[in-house]
Amino acid sequence: MEFPFLYLTVALSLGIIIGRYVFHPFAFLLLLAISVAISLWRYLKNKNVSLLLLISFIFVGAILSGNAFNSPNPYLKFEDKFITINGKVYEVKEYEGYAKYIVKPPKLPKVLVTQYGGKYPSEGDIVSIRGIISIPQKATNPGGFDYKLFLKKKGIYAVMRVQGYAVDIVGKGNLNFIEKVIYAAKQKTEVNYINSMPERDAKFVISIFLGDKLVDDETLVQFRTAGISHIISVSGMHVAIITGFILYMLSLFNIRRYKVPIIIIVLTFYAILTGANPPVIRAALMASIALIGTTYGKKHNSINSLSFAAFVILIFNPLMLWDVGFQLSFVATLAILYFYKPIREKLSMLNPKIRELVALTLSAQIGTIPFTMYYFHYISIISLLSNIVIVPLANIAVVLGFLSAMIGLIFPPLSYFINFINIPVVEVILYITKLFNSFPYASINTIVPPLYVIVLYYGILAVLLSSFDKKTKKISIAIALTFVIAIFFYNYLLPKDLEVTFLDVGQGDSTFVRTPHGKTFLIDGGGRPLFAISSFDVGEDVVLPFLYYKGVMKLDGVFISHTDIDHVGGILSILQQMKVDKIFIGIQKVTDDNFKELMEIAKSKNIPVVFLKKGDKVKVDGVEIYVLHPDPANLIEENPINNNGLVFKMKYKDMEFLFTGDIEKPAEEILKNLDIKTDILKVAHHGSSTSSSEEFIEKANPKVCILQVGKNSYGLPDERVLKYLQERSIVYRTDKNGTIIVKTDGKKAYIRTVLKE
Repeated sequence: MEFPFLYLTVALSLGIIIGRYVFHPFAFLLLLAISVAISLWRYLKNKNVSLLLLISFIFVGAILSGNAFNSPNPYLKFEDKFITINGKVYEVKEYEGYAKYIVKPPKLPKVLVTQYGGKYPSEGDIVSIRGIISIPQKATNPGGFDYKLFLKKKGIYAVMRVQGYAVDIVGKGNLNFIEKVIYAAKQKTEVNYINSMPERDAKFVISIFLGDKLVDDETLVQFRTAGISHIISVSGMHVAIITGFILYMLSLFNIRRYKVPIIIIVLTFYAILTGANPPVIRAALMASIALIGTTYGKKHNSINSLSFAAFVILIFNPLMLWDVGFQLSFVATLAILYFYKPIREKLSMLNPKIRELVALTLSAQIGTIPFTMYYFHYISIISLLSNIVIVPLANIAVVLGFLSAMIGLIFPPLSYFINFINIPVVEVILYITKLFNSFPYASINTIVPPLYVIVLYYGILAVLLSSFDKKTKKISIAIALTFVIAIFFYNYLLPKDLEVTFLDVGQGDSTFVRTPHGKTFLIDGGGRPLFAISSFDVGEDVVLPFLYYKGVMKLDGVFISHTDIDHVGGILSILQQMKVDKIFIGIQKVTDDNFKELMEIAKSKNIPVVFLKKGDKVKVDGVEIYVLHPDPANLIEENPINNNGLVFKMKYKDMEFLFTGDIEKPAEEILKNLDIKTDILKVAHHGSSTSSSEEFIEKANPKVCILQVGKNSYGLPDERVLKYLQERSIVYRTDKNGTIIVKTDGKKAYIRTVLKE
């Protein structure tokens, strides 16, 4: 085989995918044993065993993946319990007001700790921590972030949030010799940057050289918009720059005999220093293999080297197959290997240096566009220009950062001088990035491409690269495009059932509605509590990714029950980033800051605001919305924001939904005299004891009750209310079931949930 490790890696990856969804350890072990035995028998008879070998590695991948995904979590028995853990501290990262670090107890998996205030531990410290253990959740919304898998890839099985007083440092710096060397080198390098550069510049250099994401959120967004996020994510580019620089320096001093071991040692040290991320490991392995091959007379095969790097990473950690950095790194490198030369030849009219950079950038972009759209929901329009201008400057910044780091370990004053030279380079990079970011339509948001589109995209690329004649290529591409158009027509033009999706936004409400002909609107948008210490935003981080996953780039309407932050907070973010045709909200008895901010955003975006009241009717594509509350003639004084919230019945043919916001018993007393009978009830106020009176529920008489609730300290849902609802109807709740999806043809409703209780 020309590319043996390519085929082995594909087989291993296929097995890893199978093992995630189908795991029968004894069956896979038996099949593996049989395939290995037959392979040996055929090998002894001098027969080809290539296919059997690949089949064997499919079973190897399935076994490794199955074991990784199904490994027992010893912390499950402690979930939501107050316990004390003792262990060694790793990867301490300090932020404003809090720190994150990993604790590894003896004989137990790692725990991710977030500590607010107090004295933070250092790398290698032994700590005793008292707090409540939480088990990370997998994705609870379609298209959502799988936090459980993200942490499990790093060997982390539980998380804790604690105050400083709950952390005792009982031992200092308990590191082995290698850990001490690496930690001391990293700490000294960071200190040298910080002591000799402006804070913003030092954080940038630490980010691009050491991989610690210290740049602020605004700068991160600017780099993303400009299409140069790879510059501040330590990857193959950085390894290539460092390798090239070392080779150049060794040639200057005529050191050729020992160049391979020197570079391998430096790259290994650098990979460990940066946290051993997949892109760095991949690049370091490829560079080492290339050097060994070219130095000792072996023909270097880049595709085989790339595949070998992937194979090694997946053997040690099969979960890395689902790592975004791993996927982007290997796809981008593979695209460069295939497309760089053809593109470079087509650009012969350009300056050689510019031609190489354009060919490199275009190659990587051709390979990674579907991944960028899938994971980050955007395409940078100016990335080609920004890469041409900024990448050469970034190369200089990386080389100077590397020189400063190496020299600073021996003679810090000289590293200060190098950092001083690096300051104007960094400032120019940041200035130009900000300038590019200000361009109109520098980047555009995109939907998440369906899996079949991604498969067809890479299929078309494979056909274009194949040895097929032009006629066959044209026919193949025409068939693929016809298939895409047919699927698009079926998905977006033909009428479907009404789809009502109750999203899991934690302690809050948000419901997405898609009508039979594709009109879309939101009912509330969730929102983080005001006391949360985090940049996390429900609208941006939960609801928007879901909308992009559903192929929504514009909302026909947004209905807001009331202006409490757990209902309107996410809407405020969505209005800033997505086109919305209209906002519907009930008439207001009192106006709070959230309402004022909503009105300001609506005015700035020229979004009409429609104030609804009892008796109003809104019709959207055959879906009728009957407003039951608030009544301007009978506004409620008690808890006015909740009790004068928007309540409406949504009707599609014979199927009815009742949305109640956070109304309480005073509002229910008024509503119980109206036609509130419904098939599906969105339970008021997350199941609070102040709502859902027995008389109100009896009058509504729902067949299904939906509780939108998350982990909270309010005791929600109330046990008495929950018990009564369960006695009268089928109850679904987002904290147990995740997202709840209701599809109806107007006669019957079909309900499924993302999680199974």
